[in-house]
Amino acid sequence: MSIDAVVDMNSVSLPTIHLVYSPTREQWEEIAETIWVGALEGGSNYWIDDIIIKSSNVSLKKGADVVEWNFHVAIAHGSDGWGDALEEDESVEYVRAFDVIVEGIAALDDRRRGLVFTDIGQLDANDYDLIIQLGVFGEEVYS
Repeated sequence: MSIDAVVDMNSVSLPTIHLVYSPTREQWEEIAETIWVGALEGGSNYWIDDIIIKSSNVSLKKGADVVEWNFHVAIAHGSDGWGDALEEDESVEYVRAFDVIVEGIAALDDRRRGLVFTDIGQLDANDYDLIIQLGVFGEEVYS
């Protein structure tokens, strides 16, 4: 028996496998804290003018608070400069801290989503910013 055609493996569609991952509470806390801290300390500070949290007992920089309380957050953005919160030229998005993380991760491309759950240290401030924007707006608004 002979083979008349050579199959080019670069043109063959290979199967895709979708995985479901269920992080533990501690893993979610680490993920939430890493993303919020990375975004607030460098990734998102070019578009977020101010963040207002009504409760003084919680912090976006504490993953345990974010996961436990999923508290309300007002994010002011869109001013021409670096003004105080709620200036006339700003828009405000009202979100919940943990929901932003979950929705942002869900909207990521497969490669980055995989890194969130396997090696979050491979992501950088730009990736954290993207996660926050996807969680707040459903798309990348500021680039």
